[in-house]
This record gives sequence, C-alpha cells and structure tokens, in this order.
Amino acid sequence: MKIALVCQSLLLSRALKSFLGESVVAYKQCDFVISDKKIELDKPIFYISSHEGNLMIPFSKSSLLLELDKFFQHLLLLQGIVEDEGVVASKSTHLLEEKITALTEKFRAELIQTIRGYYGN
Repeated sequence: MKIALVCQSLLLSRALKSFLGESVVAYKQCDFVISDKKIELDKPIFYISSHEGNLMIPFSKSSLLLELDKFFQHLLLLQGIVEDEGVVASKSTHLLEEKITALTEKFRAELIQTIRGYYGN
C-alpha cells in the first residue's frame, strides 16, 4: 500500500507520516491519497475530517491503519486484483476435483496394468 499525503494541516500531515512510515510516497507512485480537504484528483482519495469522511478526527494509529486497510482492500476489489472469496473457493474446489480425477485415472491404469501382468494378458 503506497500512500501520498495532500493535507492542509501540517500537524495532521506530520502525524500521518509518523504513523505510516515508509508507506508514504510521492503522488506519482501512490495507490491512493490521504487528504483533509475536498479535492479532485485522478487517484482515489481517503478523506479525513472532523465532520465527515473515511476517518474522523481525532483518531488513533490503530483506527487509522484499520480504516486504511479496509479502504485499500475495497480499491483492490474494485480493480479486480483481489478475487471474491466465493470465486477463490470455487476455483480451488475445481482444481481439487481435477487432481482427484487425475490420480484416480492413474491408479486405475496402473491397477489394470498390474492385473494384466499378473494374468499374463
């Protein structure tokens, strides 16, 4: 998760840098932006405010990280990067069925070969 900060409040900006550490990057490299003002950008915006937004002021480091993770997972889901759990379960079940079928066929073929060898056919 790469985050750019576009905040009017210097105090908020410094607190976010302290909380987020190396996750804070330049705008061009970010996945989304954290802002304390309503702005229009070509990247998704996580809005922090005392009245409305994704996170209300005051907040703790843990609540910030939790809400940022939810926001980022939602972005990934919208971009199709993270698959729906049902789709993943369906794919893994299908793969398991294919493996079982392949192993069963292999066992059947080896059993037939063994029986033929035993009876000399």
